Amino acid sequence: MSVIHEGGTLGAVYTDAKGKIIDVSQSFCDHFLENKESWLGGFIHQFIHEQEADREIIAGQIGDVACLFRMVEQSECRVYYVLLRIDEVDRRNFKDWVARNYAAFRAKREKSASAMSEIIGRSEVLVNVKELAAKIATSDSTVLLSGESGTGKELFAQAIHESSSRSNHPFVAVNCVAIPDELFESEIFGYEAGAFSGAKKGGKPGKVELAQHGTLFLDEISELSYLSQGKLMRVLQEREVERLGGTHSVNVDIRVIAATNKNLQQLVQAGKFREDLFYRLYVFDLHIPSLRERKEDLMTLAYTFIEHFNHMLGRDVENITPKLESQMLAYDWPGNVRELRAFIERGMNITEGSWLEHEHVSFSTVANHPTAVGVVESSNTHQRLDEIVQSVEKEAIQRALKIAGGDRSKAAIQLGIHLSSLYRKMTKYKID
Repeated sequence: MSVIHEGGTLGAVYTDAKGKIIDVSQSFCDHFLENKESWLGGFIHQFIHEQEADREIIAGQIGDVACLFRMVEQSECRVYYVLLRIDEVDRRNFKDWVARNYAAFRAKREKSASAMSEIIGRSEVLVNVKELAAKIATSDSTVLLSGESGTGKELFAQAIHESSSRSNHPFVAVNCVAIPDELFESEIFGYEAGAFSGAKKGGKPGKVELAQHGTLFLDEISELSYLSQGKLMRVLQEREVERLGGTHSVNVDIRVIAATNKNLQQLVQAGKFREDLFYRLYVFDLHIPSLRERKEDLMTLAYTFIEHFNHMLGRDVENITPKLESQMLAYDWPGNVRELRAFIERGMNITEGSWLEHEHVSFSTVANHPTAVGVVESSNTHQRLDEIVQSVEKEAIQRALKIAGGDRSKAAIQLGIHLSSLYRKMTKYKID
């Protein structure tokens, strides 16, 4: 039996409003060994049963193969996607099979949609990536997630796992940067008792064993040494792992998702990344767009973080000022969603009202926003966050007043705040 869930279909049949077939996809022809020309001009009801399983899913037959279809109305045609085929089933009992199995089938689709919905944004580029991720989830092949730091690669890895048949088993994440080369085998493959000085009495399973029947997520895979890459390649190829100090191998059943913010192909050409490992990982390549590539999602994300920090910090922020919104949209966000989250959190710690304003935040690009220097220079591990924030804010006001020659109106303009806000803060910090 071959099961392909929504987002990863076996092909499609296109009809006009009357059900006349106007096209079939090449994947449909490949899966069912059909000739496209023999279908064109026919009618869909010739192989789709009259009785539907429900409004979305339709039971049908292609030759001797029982199938489930999903019909989608489009502006100029109808599309019948082939979701599932069962090569060996009694046609008379097919509808009974549909009735028994459809509930589980539908629940699986809904779980996949729910996992992907955790990834916030409706921009076209993000929607396309989420749709491809949903298709990838139906497979069991390795995945390579690429994209800049802070774009949410681990979030996509978790969504793929939650949408897959492995979702009831562990998702084990490994940050390859955090594992020194000399500890790679013991951390990834595990070790037996007495394998080395300081080893636990009963030994310890490695990350590979912990991910058994589930998903192993290898973040920043490019940071593995060449030697460690070879050891990982053997596990992926042989599908077995031997603990450090062990005498036998254990078969492993895992799906591997790797992530990188570097160009692995260039690293392969430079001799810094194994070519065989690259192609082992490069079955599915999913590029996660940067935040500047999906600016349409920026404010939606910002308000999502505001809602989160309102709850966490006991704030009651409802809006972002138009001026700050304009600045946010003009900014490149080199740190992507991770930087935006920190940006909002920083502002939420300072604001006391219902508006997030320019005076409450600082952008991380020091060249364009000199006040950010104060945050970097002032912070230390012995100060509370509110103390750091107040110190930086006071220094920024004093510096602006000095540059403006004591003219408070000019200082307020330089700081990008209202004059009344400047007076209030001068009183707060006892600035003459």
